Amino acid sequence: MMPTTDSPTRWYVMIHRKPQWIDAMLRKESRGELLTPEQRDAGYVPTPFDYYVPYLYMRPDATDELRSIFHSFVFIKASPQRIREIVGADWNTRTRLRLHPYRSKSGKEITISEREYTQLRELIHNSQLHVFFGASAPSVRDMKAGNRVFLQIQNWENHPGTIESIKVKKSGVSMRVTFTILGQTQSVSFDDLHDGDVTFADQVTEQLVTGNLIENFEREVSILLGHRFGKSPSANAHDDAPRLRRLLSYADIHIDDAEDQQRFHSLMLICATLLPDKALAADYCQQLQRRLTPGQDPSGQAPQDDRHPLPHRSHPQLTTYTEAYITLALFIHTRDPRLRDAVKAYRKQHPASPPILGTLLNKVRDIRCKK
Repeated sequence: MMPTTDSPTRWYVMIHRKPQWIDAMLRKESRGELLTPEQRDAGYVPTPFDYYVPYLYMRPDATDELRSIFHSFVFIKASPQRIREIVGADWNTRTRLRLHPYRSKSGKEITISEREYTQLRELIHNSQLHVFFGASAPSVRDMKAGNRVFLQIQNWENHPGTIESIKVKKSGVSMRVTFTILGQTQSVSFDDLHDGDVTFADQVTEQLVTGNLIENFEREVSILLGHRFGKSPSANAHDDAPRLRRLLSYADIHIDDAEDQQRFHSLMLICATLLPDKALAADYCQQLQRRLTPGQDPSGQAPQDDRHPLPHRSHPQLTTYTEAYITLALFIHTRDPRLRDAVKAYRKQHPASPPILGTLLNKVRDIRCKK
């Protein structure tokens, strides 16, 4: 019996949980080494086929997530008839873990084109995914959880995904993205993203987080404080709520540097206070109070009330810029004049401290304090 050669072939997506074992068996099947005695007696000549077990070809530095996605996938280029022969072969049907077609939710066998197969091989061999947001090219820091993104996997432009979380590190940015590949929803981490790897369609967002994230937020918060507490409040102050909500939508960005993270949370406390979002502001207030060292509280005790974070004594002694930054945010939230006095004293003792502290302090100099 001669093999049929005129049947169209495609790459069938198959599943098997033991990559090494199925690789060895498919090699033998393609060479005709697994024929039954009946097939040999009948003169059956099996059709050779190409196959690919992705898990065996991943680079050593491939991420665990990438390995997890492709661990059980097998790709076989064959005709429908040859696929049925492979699936129905004795060596497969007599094992507990069988090779079987990967099917869609409707039960249809999934096949891919030669082009799609080539793209998948490139993805697996490169062990790297790139993420894109749109058409412009600002900074990878212009992103937040919930953003819809587009994966760039070699030639797979505009493959959609959703950001789960972001970490800003000194060495770059990493994020976790959920997307669907070969019918499966996967959550994958992307490390070492740099400017140009991520782009954004939203111009306002682009302006907000392109470049230095904290400096951009400081500039926005300074403007909003001027609207609320300046001598001549802006006529646009009543439109600040959407602007504040937009800033707060980035609250889940994680910054690897602890000092920068505390300053970022201080800015989030100010935004939540101005909005106002009482629950969120109280949460940030408690977080920031816990981060202050006991030396900042003359009693050495944790505050009991987020609106009165210090005992009724003189203002705390601040020793670092981050302490002063946090204390200023707590003053805006609590209106405790001792906190403002503490920041003023720090500024007097440290005239070379970053000027933004003085800028923000100047914006709130006329706040009506609690007695």
